[in-house]
Amino acid sequence: MSEWLVPVSRRLCFADRSGRAIDPSFDALRDAAIAGRLDRVTLDVRGPLVDLVAGERVWFFVADIGVALVGRARAPTKTKKPSIVVMLDRVRSRVFAADPLPAVTIRRWVPELREGAVHLDLRPRALVVLDSWQHERAARDAELLAPLGASPWRSLIGRAAKAPSPASHDVVGPISRLLRSQDFAIGVAKPVTPEPRLLARRVRDVVVVDACRAPAGGSREAAIDAIGPLLEARWRIEREPRDARLSVSLWLAFATRPHPDAGAFLEDAGVLVSWPQRGGLVELTDRSKQRWYQYLGLR
Repeated sequence: MSEWLVPVSRRLCFADRSGRAIDPSFDALRDAAIAGRLDRVTLDVRGPLVDLVAGERVWFFVADIGVALVGRARAPTKTKKPSIVVMLDRVRSRVFAADPLPAVTIRRWVPELREGAVHLDLRPRALVVLDSWQHERAARDAELLAPLGASPWRSLIGRAAKAPSPASHDVVGPISRLLRSQDFAIGVAKPVTPEPRLLARRVRDVVVVDACRAPAGGSREAAIDAIGPLLEARWRIEREPRDARLSVSLWLAFATRPHPDAGAFLEDAGVLVSWPQRGGLVELTDRSKQRWYQYLGLR
């Protein structure tokens, strides 16, 4: 059976089990997939998809995010404008929605993705990368994060019924995807709280991320309050004799753009500063961006 990679667009119709439409934005698809509500997607048969047949696997790519869903195609309708229903694999889609294969990674092997659906039989290396993301990433994460005492990201995906998944966190979620794009293992400090501390590791590089919901105009005071716990976290990691050569970077992620003085204070102390943008992206201050690309954003 062949496999396909299809970009998500407004032309695709996502639906839950009862047939109610789900918005094709990444946030809506992620939350529906994690909760188990996302059931199927309908595609128009056009371009390369005229060769898609029943039983073949279809992966779905969200621009600037990555590969986030997967399912199996049913037989196309025999109408004037034929369409294909893809029944989503709820287990695999939950994992990929919470922890997408980064866009920068899949585009390396499928450069023509912006042009539309791609037949992955012609891109065997992309299939290897997708398989590795499914079956090997979790074990690599657990091995790297165990010395930090962190709960691996994927171990928390099924918590949605009891507490919101960290993947849906408006501040930490986008940062997790940015770190993934640079091949970091990601996890959450124990105990997991509604405002989780993100811990990430790539060989000797460790990043500690705290979220900050400073009130309007109060980000300077919040920055002062927040830097103490971050410094303590770095101290505890660096004093562990088994990992004496780890290099720890600190990051304070605000829910909204902080006061310039707060940003300057944190950056002078060597702390990265960011806030979320629309579309699930992360905005860093100019100085933090420079530090990120110099020390951490190497891919």
